[in-house]
Amino acid sequence: MGPGGAVDRYPSTGPGSRLSMLRLHHSGVRPVKVLLIGDRGHLFPKVDGASLAERAADRMWLATRHGVDLDVLSDLAPVLRAVQGVFHTWRLWRYDVVLVALGEGLDTARRPRTLARVGDLLTEVIEDAAAATEVVVFGPPAGVSERSRHAAAPEDRLRSAVGRLGSVRVRLRTVDAAEGDLQRSRAWAAALGEEVAAAVHRLDEVDPASTASALRERPDAEPGRQRALDALHVVGRPAEPRLNDLVELARTAFGTEAAEINFIDHDRQWKLAAAGAERIETPRSRSYCSFTVERPGPTVIADATLDPLFRDSPMVEGPDPVRFYAAHPIEAADGHRIGSFCVYDHEPRDVRGLDLSVLRDLALLAQAEITGVDRPPVGGSPVLAGAAGA
Repeated sequence: MGPGGAVDRYPSTGPGSRLSMLRLHHSGVRPVKVLLIGDRGHLFPKVDGASLAERAADRMWLATRHGVDLDVLSDLAPVLRAVQGVFHTWRLWRYDVVLVALGEGLDTARRPRTLARVGDLLTEVIEDAAAATEVVVFGPPAGVSERSRHAAAPEDRLRSAVGRLGSVRVRLRTVDAAEGDLQRSRAWAAALGEEVAAAVHRLDEVDPASTASALRERPDAEPGRQRALDALHVVGRPAEPRLNDLVELARTAFGTEAAEINFIDHDRQWKLAAAGAERIETPRSRSYCSFTVERPGPTVIADATLDPLFRDSPMVEGPDPVRFYAAHPIEAADGHRIGSFCVYDHEPRDVRGLDLSVLRDLALLAQAEITGVDRPPVGGSPVLAGAAGA
C-alpha cells in the first residue's frame, strides 16, 4: 500500500494482543517518536482524501522538521475498558510525546464512563513513559455533544481526570469547534502538530538522560527482542519480490557492491533479501548488523579498518572484505529492533553527503512489508515514492 492509499486494515500488535494499531511515517532525519491514542471512528475516516491521523503526521513534520514515526492505537474504548496492565509490554518509555485524542463522539450515552476512565489511562502512561515525556490530552470544547443540561461539560470532566493526577507532565488542550468535517479534521491535526512541536522544543531544556531518546539508545533486552522477531515468522521464509526489488534499488541508489535485509536470530544473522551477495546465514559474532540492532538510528562505517569497533572483525579481511557499511534498523511493531537494512562495499567510502534519510526510508519500506502494521514513509524522494507504490 503506497502513500495516500486507503487504510483498510487495523492489525493487532501480535498474537493475543488487546491493542490494534497502525504506524505512520514521515521522511526525515532525527525522527520524533509519537504515540497517538484515540478512536478509529475519529482518527481514520477519510475526509477529502486523507484521515485525521495522516494529516496529524504531516503537521508534526511541518512543525518540527524532523522525521516522524507516529504509532496510532485506534481502539480507545477497548483500551479504556482493560486499561490496567494494557501497556505492560508496550514500552511506552520509547515515545517522545504521548497524545490522547478524545473526539466529540466519545461523550455520548453509549459510553458514559469513557471520560471517567481517562485518569486510569493517564496513570498507566505516566508510570511507564520516560521522565521527560509529555502527555497531552485533547478534547472538544465545553458544550460539544453535550446531551444533558445536568451533566458536567466534557472539558470539566477532562480537567477533573487530569487534575486528580497532580502531574506537571500531563496537560489538557481543547480543540475549537469547526464547521464541517474537513475543517474539524484540519483543526485537530493542527493542534496535534503544535503540541508535538512544543514538546520537542522543551526536550532541549531538560536533562538528556531523562528523555525517551536516551532510553532508546539502550540495547534491547535480548529475550524480548527475540520474541518480537519470532512473532513475525519471517526467519526461514523466501524473500518476497518487493523486498528483492528494494535491496536492488538500494544497491543502485548508493552505488555499493551489495545491499541486504538481515535479521539477528539468536546467534546468527539471517538474510531475508540480498542484492550482490548470496543469501547465506552468518554467525552473529561476525555480523555488523548485530551492532546496528543495538542502536535506534543509522550505523555508518566509512572504513572498517580504521574503526576501533570493527577493525579486528574477521569481516574486514579475506577475499571479500567489508570496508564501507551503512545500515538502519528494522523494528517490530512494539519497537524492538529485530534486523537491519544495509548497504556495503569492499572499498572504503567518503561518507560526507551520504543521504541517511533515504536509507531510513528504504528500511521503513521494508518494515512496512514485513510487519503489516507500518505504512510506507511519505515525503521521500521520487524514486522511493515510486518504489512504495509499485
